[in-house]
Amino acid sequence: MDSLTQAVVGAVVGELILGKKIGWRGAAWGAFFGTLPDLDIIALPFLDPAAGIRWHRGISHSIPIMIIASFLLARVLARVHKSDHVRPKEMGWMVFWAWSTHVLVDCFTTYGTQIFEPFSHYRAAMNTLFIVDPLFTLPMLIGIILALRIDPERWRKRRLVIWRSVAVSCLYLCFAFTMKVIAEQKMMKNLTTEVPNGELVAVAPSSFNTLLWRGLIETPDGYYLRYWSPFDSVKPCYEYFPKNRELASEYEGESALEALKWFSRGHWVARKGDDGTMVIIDMRFTEIRDPHNGQAQPIFQWHLSRDESGEIQAPMLRPTGLDYGAAIALVWRRICGHQKEWDAIKEF
Repeated sequence: MDSLTQAVVGAVVGELILGKKIGWRGAAWGAFFGTLPDLDIIALPFLDPAAGIRWHRGISHSIPIMIIASFLLARVLARVHKSDHVRPKEMGWMVFWAWSTHVLVDCFTTYGTQIFEPFSHYRAAMNTLFIVDPLFTLPMLIGIILALRIDPERWRKRRLVIWRSVAVSCLYLCFAFTMKVIAEQKMMKNLTTEVPNGELVAVAPSSFNTLLWRGLIETPDGYYLRYWSPFDSVKPCYEYFPKNRELASEYEGESALEALKWFSRGHWVARKGDDGTMVIIDMRFTEIRDPHNGQAQPIFQWHLSRDESGEIQAPMLRPTGLDYGAAIALVWRRICGHQKEWDAIKEF
């Protein structure tokens, strides 16, 4: 998820484990180790496109690495707080839980996290939370702020505030899981008659919420998208996106394209870009629908081309020139069941 969420979750862990002995410094350590795994992005400028795609949320997010790091850092960090009588065991648990909760929260998203590296490249992704979800983060953020304002001597009250905030976020997570199950059931209903040869391959939340869900349905030649909200009152619309994978034939076998196929779990389409590049779009991720632009813009898209030396360039480019405020407002209107304006957006 986003860096703020990871830091907040880590701070909560640090406060619960070390706050009684070292006060606010426990939350600071937790925030640091809660953010640490995502510092793998520092290496991205030095990696080729294929390696970069495989690197982020890779080895730094693996269970074996976090266990090893916890053992190695426990005594070192305990010495830093020797005067506070912090034991290596406490420091080790803080590192492990701050790090592992980061990885766990990442697994709730669609991006995918390689928790078994270096033994497996499998990416765990539960498609339960959007990568930024304020309703999940805010309770814990408010809780850690309130707790740190309480005198450290009153550590029981600090802990109570933290646990209450964690409980609220956990209840929201349970709500998200419940909504996903309902959304899957709604999208599976009549699927075989409405989309012949279609298979529901992913159900994930749309931007910043857990009320509007996006179903990805694969057929031999393309993908259908269907959105569902509990406030829908009319039959949903299916949007079709042809795969057009033959357009990317000149890149077949190249490491960059193979990495993108792996990353997308095989759910990708190809388009010719206006600038002549080959655009590879990961269909698992939601798209931006700016009502002023009138065309859906995929968030995760890579533009493949060859430079003068023949080397493949594959930058991931975000849509530009869009009214994001209008796009978010349209999402909320769609949540409320207003489908006409949403369905009028053209496919990419």
